[in-house]
Amino acid sequence: MTRQNISPPIPEPERLQHRRRSKSIIPRPIRKTREKISKYIKWRLVFITVFCILTIVGFGGLALATNANNQVRTSLESLNRVVSVLNSRPGTEWTLTDFNRLQSGVNELRRSLASAKWQTAFLRPVGSLNGDIEATLQQLDAAQELAAAAENMLDGLQPTLFFLVSGDDSETLVAQISSGERMVELLDIGRGSFVSASEHLITARGMIDQIEALSVSPEVLLNLRSMNGYYDQLSNINDLLLDAPELLTRALGLQAMQSYLVLGQNSDEIRPSGGYISTYGWMTVRAGRILEYDYSANTSTTPNPPPAFLADELYIPSWWLQYDDPIYAAFDGSWYADFPSTAALAKWFYDNGANPHAPVDGVIAIDIVGFEYIMEALGSVEVPEYEEIVTSQNFREMVYSIRAQDVGDREHKQFVAALYEQIFADWQSIDRDQETSSALLGATLRALQEKHIMLYFADERLNQAVHLLGWSGTQEPATENDYLMVADANLGNKASRSVVRQITYDVNIHEDGALSSRASIAYDYPSFLTDNDPAFDPENHGTLDYYNLMQVFVPAGSVLTDMNNFFAPPEVVVDEYWTQFISPFVIPYDNAERFQLSYDTPRLVQEEGPYRRYQLLLQRQPGRLSESVNVQVSLPVNAQIVSISPPATTSFNLGQPILEFRIELLTDQWIEVLYRE
Repeated sequence: MTRQNISPPIPEPERLQHRRRSKSIIPRPIRKTREKISKYIKWRLVFITVFCILTIVGFGGLALATNANNQVRTSLESLNRVVSVLNSRPGTEWTLTDFNRLQSGVNELRRSLASAKWQTAFLRPVGSLNGDIEATLQQLDAAQELAAAAENMLDGLQPTLFFLVSGDDSETLVAQISSGERMVELLDIGRGSFVSASEHLITARGMIDQIEALSVSPEVLLNLRSMNGYYDQLSNINDLLLDAPELLTRALGLQAMQSYLVLGQNSDEIRPSGGYISTYGWMTVRAGRILEYDYSANTSTTPNPPPAFLADELYIPSWWLQYDDPIYAAFDGSWYADFPSTAALAKWFYDNGANPHAPVDGVIAIDIVGFEYIMEALGSVEVPEYEEIVTSQNFREMVYSIRAQDVGDREHKQFVAALYEQIFADWQSIDRDQETSSALLGATLRALQEKHIMLYFADERLNQAVHLLGWSGTQEPATENDYLMVADANLGNKASRSVVRQITYDVNIHEDGALSSRASIAYDYPSFLTDNDPAFDPENHGTLDYYNLMQVFVPAGSVLTDMNNFFAPPEVVVDEYWTQFISPFVIPYDNAERFQLSYDTPRLVQEEGPYRRYQLLLQRQPGRLSESVNVQVSLPVNAQIVSISPPATTSFNLGQPILEFRIELLTDQWIEVLYRE
């Protein structure tokens, strides 16, 4: 029997496994490739899923960021409207309710920003992946810091304002004349809040600087520019509040007596920075009250003139009045439309003439309209030496009635000096009368707003403060924006109030940002106004016709291209800040004239990415009553308007977008148009 080799039995699991392997007909390389593809598909699905999530987050984030960006802009614009309304309101109408409204606006801004920040909180971990999202998140943070600064500033001001109105919401902010010492104490109490505001502003500045370093869309940059503007405004105001105690201490003579020169500007004989200085005075101030004062007619010997040889220090333009004795050109009302320059000349004249209390610490100018406002607040002023009771209604009539009987042309000046001196005296006793006190301080604020009272100081920090408040009469430079100011000098009679001036300004904006401009200045000198004007008395009119020297200030670097109705080409004066077109002319009695100047400017439209920003400043001549200004802005053909401030009166399209503004010019006015091509 043959012996057989028998293999041991294979365990069942192994046999099954062996059987499955033996049944596979797919080659091993293909099987491995299939496994790799399977793994690749799994990772791709993961990648696509993550990509989709990031895309959704990205687009959703951009949408939320855009919404947040718009929310910031809307909130800031809403707050800005509140501030603009308050700035345009006469001082007599300011109330504590307005202050509370402003506080509510700031609180609403903070709530709006907090809501936008909450909505976008989930984007912060991935914000750095997109410049716009990152910038918007930082804008929200910076806007919150600015809002916090504004809130701190209002909190710090509250004790002072509450004191001014005796805590009554229904009363105006000028319900009582407070002592200078108490105002300084209350501003010191609020100093901690102003310091906190400074800290928030420093933080906001750092955040804004970081945003500016990012690569972001034009829309974000547009919002950023607005935030920069708000930062500058808040920073300037807060710096003023921090310095206010020291500045008030100095200006009100709380530690040392201060002396001031007072210029009485006759705006019926208007001059570039207010009016002919027919009267003047001086006063000393100590502890917030007037200690001494005097008021006199301006003559060849009062105030004492400087030595004649000092006239060599003066530069008098060839086109201005040429005095037999040039030294007097410094005091009678100068050729400057910039009041600080006029005040500096008058101070130089007064100080070098060794006049009482020279050198003075500052100059206060007040014109006829300013005194009318004050007399309206006082109700009436009794001038004992003339046995006359003067009101705002009969003031000019009485002055010119005396002038008509004044052979030496001095008595009316003496009357005005006596009247102004009595006003100062009455001013000292008003603290006993709450209602009169309120009306007087409100009238003073109104006169300051409208440039019927202007202030100048020897201390430059005080000058910066009054300039920030809009009380300095400073002529702004015209180097980076469009600009127009027309300044008249009445050189014949005192009928300036009977001459109605209207300005029409047409500007065509070219695609390269340069401008083609046309200024039309119309004068109407009607008999129906002069017949009721006490300054124009047929027996005492000086000269019947209206002799005027007109200065038209336009942007620096402008080139005159055409003119109309000038008997001779205007003199063109070019300096660092403006180009001037200067021309004398005569308007016959009961007649009208219209002068027109066309000129081209350098590139003045600012570029901000795809956006273009056009800005025009209309400056009002000090001493003038309200005047009408019509402005027509023609944009490039393909321009799309983004925003307009103030709102245009009307708009239309005649092959290109055209905006029209009708403005009653009581204070300086900015016009801004933002567009894209």
